[in-house]
Amino acid sequence: MPVYHVVLFKLKPDVTAQQVDNWREMVLAMHGQVPGLLKISFGEPLPITASRAQGFNIGIVAILDKADTIPIYATHSAHQPVMKMRQELCTDSLAYDMEFES
Repeated sequence: MPVYHVVLFKLKPDVTAQQVDNWREMVLAMHGQVPGLLKISFGEPLPITASRAQGFNIGIVAILDKADTIPIYATHSAHQPVMKMRQELCTDSLAYDMEFES
């Protein structure tokens, strides 16, 4: 059963748009490298709900083929620089994984 891997991030106040763009490129480049990663998106909350985002101002949604793929994704060499960048750019993050019927 496919899994949505949702991660929200709070950026540090001094993070630049260029740093976010570089991070976005790294995140999107994981598609095609990580086995079982079907799709990945990176973006800001929509204005209609941004006021409810509790300070989380960037999000990633990865669609994985099954729950067993989560540890493969988490430890994959393409994911490691993304996690390193998260540590450099963010004050907080929140991850949530959810299976869904296709």
